[in-house]
Amino acid sequence: MRRPALLTLALVSTLFAASAYAEGCEEGIQAPPNAQEKAFFSKFTILRAALPKPPAGWQYEDASKEKLAPDYDYIPEYLCGHSGYYIGLDMDYIRPMSEADSQKEMQAMQAPPDPAKQKKLDDLMAKQQALMQKSMDAAQKQDYKAMDAIGKQSDVLNAQITQAQLDMNAGQKTVLDAVQRDRSAKVRIAINDSGGTSCYGSPKPLQVAGAIAYQCENPATYSSPGNQLDPPKGRIIVVYGSAKIRNDDDWERKDDKGQEHKDSAVIIDAQVDPKSMAVQSVIIDIEGDDLARAQSLYKQMNLAPLAALLKH
Repeated sequence: MRRPALLTLALVSTLFAASAYAEGCEEGIQAPPNAQEKAFFSKFTILRAALPKPPAGWQYEDASKEKLAPDYDYIPEYLCGHSGYYIGLDMDYIRPMSEADSQKEMQAMQAPPDPAKQKKLDDLMAKQQALMQKSMDAAQKQDYKAMDAIGKQSDVLNAQITQAQLDMNAGQKTVLDAVQRDRSAKVRIAINDSGGTSCYGSPKPLQVAGAIAYQCENPATYSSPGNQLDPPKGRIIVVYGSAKIRNDDDWERKDDKGQEHKDSAVIIDAQVDPKSMAVQSVIIDIEGDDLARAQSLYKQMNLAPLAALLKH
């Protein structure tokens, strides 16, 4: 007579266990943070207090600004198996376009091209059309030797057209780049981030007591002339705690003319035990459209409270 009761108990236990392992919580049982864990996550307020203020003419980006609210909920609702003791705070800064900036941008976009450069491009495009007709004629005659020679001429002509387009748009691009320059920045502060951080573009060490620190600046990178992959960036990184440094001396990038350049980077791997509630690592990562912007934000910051976290 006890078997149904035992089966019911077993079923209830199974359902409870299934509910305890929530989606995205495969490494352990889902549980709300205890008092000690809440104390750990409350260190978020120290990170927030260390953020630099927006420079003159700048503001916090709207999506990031909610993290500054006094009632922002930074304590996680649940933890997985009492692990993953990580705190991260990303703050984005933007410099909005002024009316004068918008007018400069519009004037540059509407400005007529240089007549001489336009004529050069038109002449090259006409040659391309003529070459295409020659290629079609050679294909109809199955003259493969001629087709091969035309193909080589076409490659040279296409490169000339690309360069002519770049030359014609160079003035406009210079104005637009100047208007859009120095519009965004980001500060990231993290506790126990096992992913570490990196600094690409001629990294230079900085003297910061008790920390590993670098500054770097990499120009815009391109996949081919005129096709930008990544915009220029300046960066400052500071890492407190146990970490390993790796140097990447084989990084290559292309400039706007398609020329390859050898550059270097430094990669810092933080040594973190995800199951420990101790503050083992603090990473400060400051990024701007150029190094000067990153430096201006960095100079605002008081790093002492962040360094002191490792002593708690």
